[in-house]
Amino acid sequence: MKINSQLDTIKENYSFHFGIELSNENLAKFSGITHVIMQGSTNRAKVLAKKLAHEVLNIDSNFFDPINIINSADFAIYRIGKILSISHGMGNTTMDTVLHALTKILHYAGNNKVEYIRVGTSGGIGIKPGTVVITKQAFMPDLSPYYATNELDKQVNIPTQFNQKLVNKIYSAQPDNLSFDIIIGNSIAADDFYLGQCRYDGAMQSRQDEEWRKEFFNNIRDLDIYNFEMESSALAAFCHQAEIPATMIAVTLLNRLESDQVTSSAEKLAEFSDHSHLVIINYIKSII
Repeated sequence: MKINSQLDTIKENYSFHFGIELSNENLAKFSGITHVIMQGSTNRAKVLAKKLAHEVLNIDSNFFDPINIINSADFAIYRIGKILSISHGMGNTTMDTVLHALTKILHYAGNNKVEYIRVGTSGGIGIKPGTVVITKQAFMPDLSPYYATNELDKQVNIPTQFNQKLVNKIYSAQPDNLSFDIIIGNSIAADDFYLGQCRYDGAMQSRQDEEWRKEFFNNIRDLDIYNFEMESSALAAFCHQAEIPATMIAVTLLNRLESDQVTSSAEKLAEFSDHSHLVIINYIKSII
């Protein structure tokens, strides 16, 4: 882990975003961490924590309720052994905030070798719903292979390449008899859910017509892009700078070549969500 050297001269006593004092007692809750599994909602983070407790630590989930170790209305962090299951909210900017806050705490707690893996949902491009994409490269909506951010009036472009070794390890850890497809490919992290993804079901009408969008979707397959979501480029850029192995595992809920609407039943969507959880659990079990 490569972190800001100026932190050595800054006395930080409180994590504003997580609502906790950086006391020895609280930092101990973050020591010895090897994996951080990130999801959008607090509920999904808690559900995965229960699954990890059962699958990794052999804890009966009927008698176990994960405890949130931070005090925030926006995020949640659950610890299972050496793993953190956390929520990051929605969008690149929120993801970026969580990454800074969490990585500082892990640094203060003495961790120097961790893996960051986002597990989530996405909109597929030309693949059937329920397919899981393991991302090797994140793109911005304009297809630039970097995360464009600003430091005041200066734009900074940060590469968004994920860790290929980690991608391959996760893929290799999966059994041959899975009931769904797994693809190694690239992803687009759109700036917003509606117009940023050229959806036609937002409150504001898209500025691009269907013929233009169809051509765009077909062309991005030449870049090995299989899905849209909203956090991968911030995650990839941050971890590239921090030298933290990272990737994203995202199940697709629909095929954007066919519709903007998720038409699967609630039961089917829960099944799709389980796909991405199973992939990360298979990986964790393969290395413990």
